[in-house]
Amino acid sequence: MHLYRLGRVSWQDSQLAYHALAHLGRQGLILCSPAEPYVSVGYFQDPAQELDLDHCRQRGLPVFRREVGGGAVYLDQHQLFWQVVLKRDHPLVSLNREAFYRRFLAPVVAVYRDLGAEASVAPVNDVAVGERRITGTGAGEIGDCVVFVGNLMRRFDCAAMAQVLRVPDPDFRRSFLGHMQSQLTSLRRELGSRQEASLNDDQLYDLLAGEFASVMGTLEPHDLDDELRGAMERLGRRMLSPAWTYQPRRGRPHRKVKVRAGLYLHHWLQDSPRGPIEARFTSLDGKVLEVSLRGSESGSPREASEYIGVSVADLTQALSAMAPSRG
Repeated sequence: MHLYRLGRVSWQDSQLAYHALAHLGRQGLILCSPAEPYVSVGYFQDPAQELDLDHCRQRGLPVFRREVGGGAVYLDQHQLFWQVVLKRDHPLVSLNREAFYRRFLAPVVAVYRDLGAEASVAPVNDVAVGERRITGTGAGEIGDCVVFVGNLMRRFDCAAMAQVLRVPDPDFRRSFLGHMQSQLTSLRRELGSRQEASLNDDQLYDLLAGEFASVMGTLEPHDLDDELRGAMERLGRRMLSPAWTYQPRRGRPHRKVKVRAGLYLHHWLQDSPRGPIEARFTSLDGKVLEVSLRGSESGSPREASEYIGVSVADLTQALSAMAPSRG
């Protein structure tokens, strides 16, 4: 099993390397971080629906659409990436998804704990300190390989993340930012700025390599060879093209944004015979935490409060019933 300890690389290479490894059918662990900030969206997402593309252009933030799942995320040099690539028939690739995630998140949890942050796995595939998420992940199949990627979070720019997302209005953006600030964490937040700053990236790569080796077996250091670089160049011509990046997906009438495992912000807007109906609500593990309703069909604030604690499915069904078809 090869270890590709790349260190600081261009934002493109921080994504193309693991894609190329998987397309070549080669296994290994990649450790790296991007030299420049950018935004990545999941394979099943449409950047035009997920991102404020005007803001991204104005700030010079590139957009990359990866071949693994997960949501839109702001990435920069304060996040160290770990990227696991294994053949689908490798013994470590469990058919039980939760068991697979726990196996490969264990090294990340161990590193955080070694550093003094009491992390644990937050089902199904996040890492958290208490209830605050400290690592997000993405997974998928590329060619004959299974890919699982995530980060070691030195610090996270919540304000930058809030700005890159497409949202219905400034109030929703402010709410999202507030939830991130209370629900996300980092090594800087857990250890303090002085202790976090005293850690250099090489120390963190050493810890990650050692802990992943305890799961994956001996990791032999390996450089980006000609075959791998050639595959990265070929993939780059496709994956950095507008046709790939901005490939449209089916539109969704309502907005749902993840804060951490189980916690989402929702915005629902639909027409009715008496005018538009708007709902904003927060859900935790599929249950409504708070909700506000606007529109001639929505009823009083007291009626809105009656939806707290119900399932998201029941709330959306009730919202649909408020706007019967014109037929």
